[in-house]
Amino acid sequence: LVVRGGMPAHKLRRVLDAMHAGLADTFDLSRLAARADLSAFHFSRVFKQATGMSPSRYFMRLRMDEARRLLSDTAMSVLDIGLAVGYASPSHFAQVFRESTGVSPSAWRGARQARS
Repeated sequence: LVVRGGMPAHKLRRVLDAMHAGLADTFDLSRLAARADLSAFHFSRVFKQATGMSPSRYFMRLRMDEARRLLSDTAMSVLDIGLAVGYASPSHFAQVFRESTGVSPSAWRGARQARS
């Protein structure tokens, strides 16, 4: 049994798989903690030890990674991409994306297409 930062590897994998599968869902700390069979407080602490960031920050990073992938690899609209990664509001998606990357989703896509 490999333990990484206080969380057994199989529990961390279970949580990460749930995060990936639920990118369009609302972040739910207690649901993720339950997947690891831990209290929300203890889960947050050992998750951060294992990954270097809080569960909510990690989840947001996964969402932005997927949004960048979809912008680069698909013809989906920015609106549909925002919805696919869990943002009901296009302006909120654009704001979070801009904070994460420094540019708007449309500018990100345009820069990627210009390179091809």
